Amino acid sequence: MKKKMMVGGLLPALVLSTCGLAGAQPAAMDTLTAMEQNPEAGSQMRASTEPVTQESLQEMRRQLEEQLQQAQELQNRLNAQLGSLEKRMKKVEKKTNEPNIEIHGYGRLRWDGHHYEDLQGPSNKKSVWLNLFVKHRINDRWTLNSEHEFENNLSDNKGAYEGDGKTYSRPVLQLYTEGSIGDVNVKLGRYYLQSPYKFTFDEKIDGVQVRYGLPTKWGRKANFTLNWGNTSTNTLYGEKRDSAPWDHFFSADFKVLSLMGEFPVAKNTNISTHYGKMTHRKEHWSRKTWSIGFDTKLNRDLKLTAAIAKSDSEGLNKSHFIQLQYKEARPDIPGSYDIYVKKYLQRGHTGMTNWFNDDIEPTHGKYRGELEKNATFWDHRQGEFNGIRVGVDFVPVRNTKLLLHYTFGKMGLFDPGTSKLTGKRDDYSFFRAQWEMYF
Repeated sequence: MKKKMMVGGLLPALVLSTCGLAGAQPAAMDTLTAMEQNPEAGSQMRASTEPVTQESLQEMRRQLEEQLQQAQELQNRLNAQLGSLEKRMKKVEKKTNEPNIEIHGYGRLRWDGHHYEDLQGPSNKKSVWLNLFVKHRINDRWTLNSEHEFENNLSDNKGAYEGDGKTYSRPVLQLYTEGSIGDVNVKLGRYYLQSPYKFTFDEKIDGVQVRYGLPTKWGRKANFTLNWGNTSTNTLYGEKRDSAPWDHFFSADFKVLSLMGEFPVAKNTNISTHYGKMTHRKEHWSRKTWSIGFDTKLNRDLKLTAAIAKSDSEGLNKSHFIQLQYKEARPDIPGSYDIYVKKYLQRGHTGMTNWFNDDIEPTHGKYRGELEKNATFWDHRQGEFNGIRVGVDFVPVRNTKLLLHYTFGKMGLFDPGTSKLTGKRDDYSFFRAQWEMYF
């Protein structure tokens, strides 16, 4: 009786098992093969009293193979449906996490206080800024990007950009497309070209940027960047052209060539280099600049950065800076902060443009209209600054940052007639308090 019960449940059990798990198929086939090879053993496992024959076992094998094939087809259909569902879920996630249009930016409230010895001008200025960045995804490789800036001077309630007897705005600072061709990154349009550490160039150009990166054993790429285009910034003022210095009213419309390299050389150390050339399109006068610098982490919280620069100008052609920073203020981490000290020696003919970095140079943009009335205005513009900045950045709440820094030192005066320093150095100081809000 036990034998009949066991045999009566064998075939249904084998068939049902194949419909559940494909992994049971080899075991079922092995069992049936054993029954075919040993009919006497198979007869002991039959539930009926009919004799076991080779034909009956072959029929059982055929039926079982059909059911195994049906189970396999069902499994393939389920796998295909799961694959299609996974692709649709990825598309939904991409649209959610990477929308076709992204808008982000920041606002800032700023108070600047300047003091120039023997130069009368606006000593301080309060302003509010809003910068919007828009990214439109063209496809998986290319995007269209723009930056829109709005500023208002709270000291006199005027717009940011005034000149030529009219008030105007610059709602579009940058407009460019960016993407990749193979392993090469490409940028085309109007964009900010910034040399390493913004040391020798920090200005918009209309042109093209090509960047290629090579992997290194430190996990960071060695980047090579070429920029070529045009800029209308005032530059080369005070340069000798024959016997006369370059006239600042005529120094615009320049071709720009820039080659940059950024190389990881150790786990926490990078070396950056830059070669740049500015050439006036009409007069063909030019300036070449070279710079090299490094940044390294001395430990987890202490970072050291330094660079030197030189140009082919006759004078005011060497500059350097060194900065030591403790910790890092990150807007996404409330309570984070940093403290830094920076030593400068900046000269007006070192960079590709005539503006000192870090907003030290007092006579461009915001102050030019009033300072230009002073007879010594251009004496200050192309001189040198030798001084120190002490700064603190702090994140009181998420997505904000408070910046405080004080800069002080000597500003060497410039003689436009000789393209050299006069030998007189005035005291200069600059204090800034700024609160930034990111969104």
